[in-house]
Amino acid sequence: MADDDEERPHEPRHAGTARLEERGTTTIADKVVERIAVIAAREVDAVTQGGGWTRLVGRGLPRVSAVVAGGTSRVSVEVATAWPKPLSAVATHVRDHVSERVTALSGITVTAVDVTVADVVHVDSAQRRVE
Repeated sequence: MADDDEERPHEPRHAGTARLEERGTTTIADKVVERIAVIAAREVDAVTQGGGWTRLVGRGLPRVSAVVAGGTSRVSVEVATAWPKPLSAVATHVRDHVSERVTALSGITVTAVDVTVADVVHVDSAQRRVE
């Protein structure tokens, strides 16, 4: 029978006891951060998919680009918003929400979120055309 304090090769080693260099690395791709940011931007109430040409040419909003370097990221977001929302308030809400969600879901620190309001959509304009 072996001593209790001898290491047994068939027993799994807990991650907390392994040295950092033995555990490997985690890499979060730019595309993953972009996808999280798109979903987060859509979660903001005043953000819409855009209208007119943006939908027709298949370039719906929101659109996001992100660059991940180490444990930080910079994100650029283009959104459309519903009329008549205050644009600066919408941009602030998008900026805060995207930063919070990316950090919470990926563990990456967001250094900046640049928000461009690319379109303003009158929500009931489609209803007027139908009448």
